[in-house]
Amino acid sequence: MAKNDVVVAVVGLPGSGKSMAAGMLGKMGFGVIELGDIWRELLKKNNISRSDPIGTREFTRKIRDRYGKDVYARYAFRKIQKRKGPIAIMGIRSTYEANYFRKKIKKIYVIALLAPLNVRFGRLKTRGKPEDPKKMKDFKWLDQRERRGFMKAKSEERHGVMQIIKNADYIIANTSTVKKLEDNLAGIIKEIKKSNN
Repeated sequence: MAKNDVVVAVVGLPGSGKSMAAGMLGKMGFGVIELGDIWRELLKKNNISRSDPIGTREFTRKIRDRYGKDVYARYAFRKIQKRKGPIAIMGIRSTYEANYFRKKIKKIYVIALLAPLNVRFGRLKTRGKPEDPKKMKDFKWLDQRERRGFMKAKSEERHGVMQIIKNADYIIANTSTVKKLEDNLAGIIKEIKKSNN
């Protein structure tokens, strides 16, 4: 990663459109680093099924207790250092991770994606990843976990993804079409590149 490479972070609650945005940013020439992919890689190495909510929760707790609450950000940064050109970091879920990146990267632009609960649940049902909840009750439980950055205590909400969303540089209401998301994202990237020169 060169000193003046543009680095953006896309954040949002489950089903807000992060995977879709990742594909769009990839087409715009960004190297995409997904924290969720790192989590999935580690689960696979440890023979834990992604569709096991208790096993995945325990694994996440143990790895954070052992290596720190910013562990996924540290794994991601190793990958970032090997890349050249603009970088998009997808799926930061806590202020611990965000603060780690801010210490390591000179300037990082945070883009938050927002969408209502029912819209997000509909998207997850359609995409069908193994870890995606099938019932609204389970989705609400996942949503609460994400809000506190997958930390156990409710008090951790002050370190969760909502805190990062509140302080984002840009916000996209992703409630319309794929084309609208693409246009909004392209406009933001154009502005960022202009201000980065």
